[in-house]
Amino acid sequence: MIRRIYIPVFLVLLFFLNQACKKPFEHEGIKDAPSLLVVEGVINPSGITNIYLSRTLKLADKLKANPEIKAKVQIEGPANAVFPLTENTAGTYSVASLNLNPNLQYRLRIKTVSGREYLSDLLSVKNTPVIDSLNWQRTAAGVGIYSNAHDSQNNTRYYQWDYEETWEIRSIAYSEFLLKDGAMISRPVPEMELLFTCWKNERSTDILITSTDKLSADVVYRFPLAFIPSRSEKLAVKYSILVKQYAISREAYEYLGLMKRNSEQQGSIFDVQPTELRGNIKSLTDPSEQVIGFIGISTIKEKRIFIDRMQVADWNFNLGCEMIVVKNDKDSLQVFGPNRGMLATSSNLGMTGTVVSYNGSTQNCVDCRTRGGNNVKPAFW
Repeated sequence: MIRRIYIPVFLVLLFFLNQACKKPFEHEGIKDAPSLLVVEGVINPSGITNIYLSRTLKLADKLKANPEIKAKVQIEGPANAVFPLTENTAGTYSVASLNLNPNLQYRLRIKTVSGREYLSDLLSVKNTPVIDSLNWQRTAAGVGIYSNAHDSQNNTRYYQWDYEETWEIRSIAYSEFLLKDGAMISRPVPEMELLFTCWKNERSTDILITSTDKLSADVVYRFPLAFIPSRSEKLAVKYSILVKQYAISREAYEYLGLMKRNSEQQGSIFDVQPTELRGNIKSLTDPSEQVIGFIGISTIKEKRIFIDRMQVADWNFNLGCEMIVVKNDKDSLQVFGPNRGMLATSSNLGMTGTVVSYNGSTQNCVDCRTRGGNNVKPAFW
């Protein structure tokens, strides 16, 4: 029995009139928001320095990133000393090794391809204490990672961290076969390995800062760096985190604190309202132009730890894959053809010893590269 539902005609007319009156609204402040230069990084006085340049995006933009490319970036010191940086990847400018005098001051100069020029304040070199240890703790919600450090001279007081995570991912099974010219052939072993094991990387995005200024001793104890939610693929096999620690100035700490509050603590009418950010980089082309970023010079201390899946009880990561069985005939095997989304894993033999069917699953489950993995093993792994 089919049940018919009758809607009064005036309700239908009201619906279409209501739809016709709706127009998209875009506030002029959002539509015409300026594209501001964003400067990130720390100048390492005795090692590799990476400076990241990008432009802010509008809410309507579909880009995930907007790197500032082809800029001229250099560090300047006394007596006309100049240390140029080279663009390695889009928006990333690097110099392999510096040997800056800790008793002198330096500054960063940027000139964009459009001719706009920016200059930082004069910067003093700060010495960073070592990371005493990195610890992790398993809870019901996941795994938290913590940092411990101290300065016996009580000179640091303001700390900043960033990190890079690397983790191994695997497919549910080796893809032992591939379809070629309508028939199954054995996949070469090296190719099987490339599809089975990958590694993924991710840089920290949160602003990680703390101060010991109000403590009697310059000691950082169990500062929370990162958190891995339960059942995350990050700990499905093996996980590593490389933590970098920086000593920063009070001014940098206050600037980053405002940025953290503006970016992480907005969302209700009871939150503190956003504060305009003014860093230590100015536009020489247009003094009224706002630049986002606070550059410092600091030695960098690093520490890496590994966490193996076997060290963490009841992790229970599940990729949610299902296996299919496909009959060994030309028409059925087309499911494993190019662009069909399925890969063969193994074969099944019949009573006579011939292959009667093949097992398989989706590319997402059998080819780790489709999940954003890279099959080049890291040197530190």
